[in-house]
Amino acid sequence: MNYLRLLSLLLALPAASLAAPATHDAAAAAAPASTEYGVSAKGFDGVLTAKRPLNIVMTNDDSWASANIRAFYYALRRAGHKVLMVGPSHNQSGKGGTFELPTSVNLTVAGRGGFVPVGAPYAGRNLTDEGLRYFNGTPAAAASWALDQEAPAFFNAKKGDTTANVDLVVSGPNEGTNLGPFLYTLSGTIGAAYFAVERSVPAIAFSGSNAMRNYDVLDLDDRTDESVRLARLSADFVTALGDATHGDRERIMPLGIGLNVNYPPVGASSNCTSLDFVHTRLTGGAFVDTIAVNATTGLPQYVNYVAKGINQCNNGDCSLAGETLVVADKGACHATASVFATDYDAPTHVIKSLLPALQRGIKKVNKNQKRDF
Repeated sequence: MNYLRLLSLLLALPAASLAAPATHDAAAAAAPASTEYGVSAKGFDGVLTAKRPLNIVMTNDDSWASANIRAFYYALRRAGHKVLMVGPSHNQSGKGGTFELPTSVNLTVAGRGGFVPVGAPYAGRNLTDEGLRYFNGTPAAAASWALDQEAPAFFNAKKGDTTANVDLVVSGPNEGTNLGPFLYTLSGTIGAAYFAVERSVPAIAFSGSNAMRNYDVLDLDDRTDESVRLARLSADFVTALGDATHGDRERIMPLGIGLNVNYPPVGASSNCTSLDFVHTRLTGGAFVDTIAVNATTGLPQYVNYVAKGINQCNNGDCSLAGETLVVADKGACHATASVFATDYDAPTHVIKSLLPALQRGIKKVNKNQKRDF
């Protein structure tokens, strides 16, 4: 799939209603015959059935105990996808793409919510659902553990297949948005996604506007639950994108390309009842941090700052709206989908004026350094 076709698919994604599903919708998933916990929950009635079921690895930075990732797991399975979830045992928010591995065979600190106790092994799984697994590492490391150690057997990959027969890695939905280039580098949710893209596996990072919540408070039959709504929306997004390439088994996205998806508040108390996905860009209204000193405590604190440098458009379609501005529009109900690339080289046309000075500088320093060897 080429880049332009990916953009056309994003623009063609339909609006998603948050109301109860219409009973005549032939494209919607009927309640499965199985009564397996989670998958058959009423909250996922109406989820699109995949014409092209995908092999999906999922992770996040909030830990496998997050309500968001658990609901998303069941929604994807309801859609017909085969899903392996390997989430961090502990909250790993803000770790970006850092790659931290376990330093002990057994946990010395309990995982988030105590769902992985002290003394448990650094990697493990749910006793009743083999698709639910954890790893004591950062999000990027959890994604790597999934691809290298868990997914090959789970998806019956051929020997030597470094993608482990995985069609897509999804990360999230995060507990809180991840908007703009600054959060792109800071977010563990996005860090896991761009790590997967670097490993040649298409990836999507999803982020919601809801607060931290453990999975044990979820009512998966409640369609108005925000985690359940995020799960339905995200599962439909994945299915729609996958089905757009149905029949030819091509990649869902080109090599080196991923997606960053962000949602406004979609809970029962929000004014969002019919959500549209909008194709956006990372820059535009995005912020970076500055540091100020709190007058009361005397301690440094960060302050969001909309700087020109972070919002300079050097790549892609500069006419697109910035994802930060679109999600912040309180009068609308838009989710954003921004395409990112892991090729960080600057475009030639932008650095044209810099090149002569750079080349002269390199030549001069190389000549000078030869005197020291």
